[in-house]
Amino acid sequence: MLWIVSGANYLAYAATGLALTLFATHLTRVPLLVSGIAFVQILPAFVLGLPLGVLVDRYDRRLILIVTTALRVSAFALDACLASVDFVPLPLLYALALLLGVTETIEEPALAAALVMVVPREKLERANALLVGAQNIFGLLADPLGAFLVSISIVLSLGASSLCAGLALLALLCLRQTLRLPSRNGRERATRRGTLLRHIGMDIREGLRYLWHERLLLAIAVMAGIINACWSGYLVVMALYAVAPGPLGLSAATYGVLLMVISIGSILGTLLTAPVQRWLGRRWAIGFNVFGNGLMFVTPALTHNLWLIGAALLLGSMGGPMWTIAVAALQGRLIPAGLQGRVNATCRLLSIGMAALGPLAAGLLAQFCGLRTVLILFALVTGLQFIPFFRFVTEDAMMRGQ
Repeated sequence: MLWIVSGANYLAYAATGLALTLFATHLTRVPLLVSGIAFVQILPAFVLGLPLGVLVDRYDRRLILIVTTALRVSAFALDACLASVDFVPLPLLYALALLLGVTETIEEPALAAALVMVVPREKLERANALLVGAQNIFGLLADPLGAFLVSISIVLSLGASSLCAGLALLALLCLRQTLRLPSRNGRERATRRGTLLRHIGMDIREGLRYLWHERLLLAIAVMAGIINACWSGYLVVMALYAVAPGPLGLSAATYGVLLMVISIGSILGTLLTAPVQRWLGRRWAIGFNVFGNGLMFVTPALTHNLWLIGAALLLGSMGGPMWTIAVAALQGRLIPAGLQGRVNATCRLLSIGMAALGPLAAGLLAQFCGLRTVLILFALVTGLQFIPFFRFVTEDAMMRGQ
């Protein structure tokens, strides 16, 4: 059931996110306004990540997933109705992007914490590979589907996303198991007596202290944040760089097909994670991602050849699931069950919350330096992540918790 929930929700999220960015290019060609869609979508992870992580550790994780998925279904359906009467202003796109960001911010740590509760530690690597594989398989459809549907009608795009989220909601309702931890020293009861904010603050500090002392997880989270900032900015730049009247001159549908290479690479990366870890060690599942992303960012700046750009996308996207599977299993082994929500949310704050700066930086830099310069800068910044990689991400550290 968690496989279906992860895959269907990811399809709805990814297809809608791409559709919003592409549709925004029809409303405005101002880079800062287009990049604002991605910025608003990522911003909740930075602003709300920690308190929402507390909720994951306090309440039934299945119920949290049900509520967030139901919100998505309702929002997609409502916006589709508004779009059907030609009411699709830019603020509406921003509002939907914000809702997507809020629901994903609580869904990701809830799903990770739920997985740890139902899967034995020795099987976490395989379980995470299955979840990442589900996301990648559905992601294979998300980019071309989102681009194709938005090229026809934003109504079709939002309607399809509503159906996908509805499938995830149905799977959650079929999952009967309660995924809530036992009460922690009566703290939940205390919050009902008017001390909610104080205890939320205590819970947040507890998660922060744990991550601060786990330097391996902290280093990985910071590296992920910097790379994700470059990645989110890259997607915004590429929408302007690739789609006509950009330098590559592609249609929205053709651009979606090009992005489909990312999902193909992600599927290959998922399949190759275990062999790479056996041959090179677990740390190089992370190192490959650093190298691949740098190559992916710089290639469009050096050539307009779609075959070379596609090859770089393929190699770059292979590293993402290798990183995700290795790190998710490491977190599952090292982080205590009662801290899973908060520590995962804190890691997400650093890794994905920092990515909120990517689209904003990309838009500002593109205004003054040009799109090509932004791509080169992103590649250089990504390459610098090999410094903390060689310092903290050792093979012995990656084997902890076995």
